[in-house]
Amino acid sequence: MSSDSDPSLSAPLSDADALHLVHYGRDIMQDAFSLIVESILLSAYGIFFAVAVYSIVRKGLRTRGSIIMLIVVVYLYAASVIQWALNFTTNYLAIRAFLMIPDVPIEDRGGVADDLGAKFGPAQEAFFVLNMVIGDGVVIWRTWAIYQRRLLAIALPCLLLLTSLIFAIIDITCFASKGPLPGGDLICPHASLTSWALSVGTNVTCTILVGFKAWQHRRMVQELNLPGKPRKMSTEKILSLLVESGFIYSLLWITQVLSYVDIDRTSPWWWVFQITMPLGDQIAGMYPTLIIVIVNFQCTIWEESPTTISNSAAAFATSSGFVKQTDTFSMQGGVNVHLETVTDFPRGNYTANRRSKQLRSDYV
Repeated sequence: MSSDSDPSLSAPLSDADALHLVHYGRDIMQDAFSLIVESILLSAYGIFFAVAVYSIVRKGLRTRGSIIMLIVVVYLYAASVIQWALNFTTNYLAIRAFLMIPDVPIEDRGGVADDLGAKFGPAQEAFFVLNMVIGDGVVIWRTWAIYQRRLLAIALPCLLLLTSLIFAIIDITCFASKGPLPGGDLICPHASLTSWALSVGTNVTCTILVGFKAWQHRRMVQELNLPGKPRKMSTEKILSLLVESGFIYSLLWITQVLSYVDIDRTSPWWWVFQITMPLGDQIAGMYPTLIIVIVNFQCTIWEESPTTISNSAAAFATSSGFVKQTDTFSMQGGVNVHLETVTDFPRGNYTANRRSKQLRSDYV
């Protein structure tokens, strides 16, 4: 180094600056780990998205329901990709603020990183809560189709969804607000948590409703002793798959509670949060897409059965609520095949949400 070089460049770091650099290094590792997890999830989501689009296009876009379904699938995936891009951008800007702004004192670089990433916060929160609400709408549609368009069956999930949407709009408004809002001190800190809790309630309720229908169908099949075609998935297996996937999704969705718990970056639980948060960003769109894939590929269930069913069996099916609309086609060999169809339907400072806990400006 030349003798006339800036002596501050070779001056030893103070203990405080060294500690700040250690914290920044920890933050970079944690955020990079979260981005890697989200990239893996987005890659898996891309596979589901491609299969979902293929399943919709394969059936044709001749109905309004198919077009709406395609729009929903494309939007959910596009929103997830945008969320990943926003998270990547905020991480990049944070690393740049930590390491590549020499004219800012080391102890102030965490605040600079927060300021650079804060402008993306409203968009990140908006995409998350809107994906959550739209995804819940797909879950309700699945339940509505299984209950053969009975609105009474989905009255409670619809009420939960509507309330969740209201709180989601409040959350977005609070997060994007530049100043205080009337009553904001009371409702804004709880809007995001309330919207998420209502979403959990919506999914759990729909899963219970589908599980009840699966139980009813299983009981009916056992009583009627109807033979099935092993090469095709039976209605019972499809319903079981929807129940199991709904149960797993509800459990994964419950892990988002870590986003609303006060956890310090020094805690080992923060690494768990760095998994659950990107999981929430991606699974909010991934699960509804998976539902559409299941419904589209298994919406046609072929069952070989006798031409007629005894009056007593038919009476049991009717009294149990298992009246299904079927179309009968004559196949070669004299076998009557019944086609059962699952119908295709056409920033305020007081805001507390899952993004606000990532600030880097406060350290122990």
